[in-house]
Amino acid sequence: MMEAKTSSQTHWYLLTGMVLGLAIGLVISLLIAPAVNAEALPHELDQSGKALYREQIALAYASNHDLSRAMSRLELLQDPDPAAALIAQAQTEVAQGAPVVLSRALAELGTAVQQLVTPTSP
Repeated sequence: MMEAKTSSQTHWYLLTGMVLGLAIGLVISLLIAPAVNAEALPHELDQSGKALYREQIALAYASNHDLSRAMSRLELLQDPDPAAALIAQAQTEVAQGAPVVLSRALAELGTAVQQLVTPTSP
């Protein structure tokens, strides 16, 4: 017949299953398939990501010459001096042998931003 379970019998299998499940879940989420944040704001990017973002802004400015749109995009990077950052990046690109179109676009946008920030007196 059926034996009645005593109240002193423990449920170790539940605790072991929970600990194993937690361990396996952590291994999978941290080592095998970690989550990648693809939705980063421009000011949260690393230096190479910010440089690539500036390149895209400069190339867009070179094609449409919309300075207000370029400025609004540059403000998202939250650089203390966006003109200096653009000009320094243009110089770095020239030193590294990047395409002339890219370095020229960066320098052109940097000059336009610098003139906008510090207008010359007539």
